[in-house]
Amino acid sequence: MAQDFVGSNNINLLEPSGQFGTRLDGGKDAASPRYIFTKLKPIARKVFPEIDDVLLKYKVDDGQRIEPSYFCPVIPLILVNGSQGIGTGWSTSIPSHNPKDVLDYIKAKLESNSNLPRIRPWVRNFQGEIQLKEDKTGYISMGNIKKMSSTRVKISELPVGRWTNDYKTFLLRMRDKGEIQTFEENHTTTSVSFTITLKSVQLKRMIKSGLNKSFRLEAPLPTTNMHAFDDNFAIRKYENPENIIEAFFPIRLNLYRERKQNMERLMNYESQLLKNKSRFISDVSDGCIDIINKRKSKADTESILVQMNYDKMSHMELMKDGIEADKELECTNEFDYLLNMPLSSLTSEKFLKLTSEAKEIESKLIILQNTSPEDLWYNDLKALETYL
Repeated sequence: MAQDFVGSNNINLLEPSGQFGTRLDGGKDAASPRYIFTKLKPIARKVFPEIDDVLLKYKVDDGQRIEPSYFCPVIPLILVNGSQGIGTGWSTSIPSHNPKDVLDYIKAKLESNSNLPRIRPWVRNFQGEIQLKEDKTGYISMGNIKKMSSTRVKISELPVGRWTNDYKTFLLRMRDKGEIQTFEENHTTTSVSFTITLKSVQLKRMIKSGLNKSFRLEAPLPTTNMHAFDDNFAIRKYENPENIIEAFFPIRLNLYRERKQNMERLMNYESQLLKNKSRFISDVSDGCIDIINKRKSKADTESILVQMNYDKMSHMELMKDGIEADKELECTNEFDYLLNMPLSSLTSEKFLKLTSEAKEIESKLIILQNTSPEDLWYNDLKALETYL
């Protein structure tokens, strides 16, 4: 999740603080775990907004809440970073795609645009070419090879998933077979550079049959084995990347509906809390509630607050959780949020501040109520787009 070399992740969610591997060995040259460090990258919280954490369904292990059953990113990461592997009774091969293409596709769906953009495989910092196969069963990634002279060619890019040291082994076998004479290397951890010397007759023959095929600079990116788990943890086969987005779209959109409801309840709670506090300060200042001069018990004061229709904390907490407070609750310390306010709060400045904060939250609540779940998603996409 931290690797960022060509052919690994288009979006790495973790910071590679140390040697996490390079394209020389496809990540196998990573340092020992005790020598590397990591943390979340800033983009991680754009893909997985923190505000959604409370909406996820968490597992329980030995009485303790642990990780969610599944996360729900703003865009489907399985398309962005791809997935290849073998499981018990199934396998999968999903190419990586451009996150901007995936983002634009979702934007178009949110806008109900019938002209949806096409999503094609893409690898960050890959300098080669990715072409659709003639039978349309997938794509082919091709490296870069250029003729330098009648006896020399230069390879400056390898196909996706072909690592530098593995390709060097292949060239050594070609040299041992006499297919080439020699080669020079001038790589970095991020770039490829092979300069190959061979006989002019051999080069002409290879040009005729195709340099990419002769030097095995083509690799398939199939789309006929795109398997993944759905939200019910069942294996499904997807015919194309658009099918994955179509399956993902209603799940993520429903999460925005839940987010909106949760934010509205939270804002209502905060507004109500501030209004109760500001009203309490006003009533104490006006002498409607006497908690300073006369000696009254806490129970008597709470009884007065009930008569004056102040909101009980238990009722407001239930409203915040989306539960109707339709019955009297046998809770203690219902008005401690008022009675425990410091004496320094009983000032006109504090009253004006609380009143202003309550009005500000109510204004935000009105804006939120007029914002659709689609708009919330669109805003998250724009925030993510700035990091891309």
